[in-house]
Amino acid sequence: MSFEQQINTLYQMRFLNNEGDDIDVFTSLLNELAYNGGNEVIKDLCTIFEDDIEEPSAADDIIETIFYIANRNGLDQGIYVLAQGIVNMLPQAKGWAKTLLKTLLNGEKLISPFTDALKKVDNETKQVITNILIDIKKGPSKNNETIDKILDQAI
Repeated sequence: MSFEQQINTLYQMRFLNNEGDDIDVFTSLLNELAYNGGNEVIKDLCTIFEDDIEEPSAADDIIETIFYIANRNGLDQGIYVLAQGIVNMLPQAKGWAKTLLKTLLNGEKLISPFTDALKKVDNETKQVITNILIDIKKGPSKNNETIDKILDQAI
């Protein structure tokens, strides 16, 4: 099965509430992408997120897969592709976009590549990510200082 077919299958299974959907199949496909996919699949993985997903662990697994792929294939490029893919999460997965960015903010080695990625993305993508980061700051966050630093350096 090609990467595109795997992504399409994951997209169709994302709610895991159809007859025949199986978390084990979902996880198996994610593992296949994690071990064999390049950074380019990160952008496609972003399309799978939905705030209405019935199995939150599935979305957590997608986040873990994204960071695994980025680490395995070149962190700087992987985080850049992720930054480009965040717009694919909106509006259907704004909550998961926040969760993904919070996860990134908690990874110390991810901050510098993320800041560099924000400098490179187009203005629309930069604005979308900036808005989500500002939204994160409005809530209880231990990352406000990190967010300010990223925004000061990237914008």
